[in-house]
Amino acid sequence: MNATGLDAALLGLAATYLLSSVRFLGLFLALPLLSFRGLPLSLRVAPVLLLALVASPPAGAPVNVDLLCIGSELAIGLVIGWSLRLAMLAVDLVTEALSMHSGFSFAQTVSPDAALPSTALGELLGMALLAAMFVSDVHLVFIELLATSMTRVPLGSWPSGWALSGLLALVTGAFSMGLVLSCGSFALYLFSNTMLGLISRVSPQLNLMAVGFSISAPLALLVMLMLALQLPALSDAIATAAMAFVWQGLGPGPP
Repeated sequence: MNATGLDAALLGLAATYLLSSVRFLGLFLALPLLSFRGLPLSLRVAPVLLLALVASPPAGAPVNVDLLCIGSELAIGLVIGWSLRLAMLAVDLVTEALSMHSGFSFAQTVSPDAALPSTALGELLGMALLAAMFVSDVHLVFIELLATSMTRVPLGSWPSGWALSGLLALVTGAFSMGLVLSCGSFALYLFSNTMLGLISRVSPQLNLMAVGFSISAPLALLVMLMLALQLPALSDAIATAAMAFVWQGLGPGPP
């Protein structure tokens, strides 16, 4: 191999490694299990570089490395990571409805930390769900999915199977799951509010606000306990829905 051929081979390897690193970087920026802001930057960049080194495909045809190509690789990693976050909207819907019925949403109004993305119950159940997913190795499954995309989707190209209809189906499924999970709390608080209304008619001098909150708060904790018992099944359902969307772009494979 002459000097010109060696230079071309080295440039091809460098371009392949660069694009693979950018794709993994997108996953680490978007996947809820890996995008924890409390981690130092070095602990997030080092796995990206190592995984790209291991999972990079062999250098094939020359790839024109430009901003559009780098942006598409970053977008692929972001979409794979965000698919899990979109599927987790079911938990956000449940906790928002539960906080509204129980009165815990008032804590978000008076909270000194106005930057919280959800209510206190949402943060609690969201962290518990992430812990269940971490125990179930969901983060490793999505890393393997991205490694599989290196061979299914050539560097510099966009997955042709990803469409707006698939994204809408993912969001619709998450909303439907959240609505089904919220039905129990809807029925429970409908019954408790009906009972409180009857009591207020019988005893008008009763302080309904104080009595109502003392009942609604324990009910919210009871619903949270029931949801916590179903976290393994819930995490599997959410991960399966996100993986089904990702496999639409990777081509024929596991559902």
